[in-house]
Amino acid sequence: MQLELAVSKIDKYGVSPGGDTVEVTERPNGGVSLVLSDGQGSGAPAKAISSFVVSKAISLIADGARDGAVARAVHDALYARRRAQVSATLTIISADTDHDQLVVSRNSNCPVIVLEESGRIELLGQETFPIGTQRMIRPHIVQMPLKEPRMLLTFSDGILVAGRAGGNPVTIDDLGGLAAGLRGQPASVISRGLLNWAVERDQGRPGDDMTAAAFIVSRRGDETGIREMSMRYPL
Repeated sequence: MQLELAVSKIDKYGVSPGGDTVEVTERPNGGVSLVLSDGQGSGAPAKAISSFVVSKAISLIADGARDGAVARAVHDALYARRRAQVSATLTIISADTDHDQLVVSRNSNCPVIVLEESGRIELLGQETFPIGTQRMIRPHIVQMPLKEPRMLLTFSDGILVAGRAGGNPVTIDDLGGLAAGLRGQPASVISRGLLNWAVERDQGRPGDDMTAAAFIVSRRGDETGIREMSMRYPL
């Protein structure tokens, strides 16, 4: 099997920096994790919150903590640090090769869309709550075999609410149909396609920070064992 990840993001129109933070990190016993957080509000204060959340999560993953424990510990840290005054969403998608599992951990109002090789679409949208403001918060966790080809799409709520101000709101069916239409494309094309589609819904002026990430598990075709990562970051 092989993993392919890509992230595309854009700030809220007229506001910088954006309040979304996303990072990819290698797991100490094999595999990778993608961590996405959206801090409450917008601009620099929101960025400070999401950066803290993601940095804390990555540190705990590097220490070998399981994703559920990571989400709980990050919540406790944010709750204590900001005295229950701010919230953040947190989504972790991990390919854990040590246990041959694909793990999705959510504290977010945004679902994760799973597209199976057969074309079947599954929505991981069970109710859960953002971290930081309530004493006892648990993530919603789903585990899947790592051996089966599938594509996962995760995103921040800027994409979920795109088009609402103009009377053309996004629906989950819209997102599922878009995912199905992008199936088979490289991860970079998929994440960028989702982002561009959402920006168009907001008539080219994003009403909120937007982040789209594609996480693909597929059959391995390259036997060289080379791992690659790329980035483009406009300044």
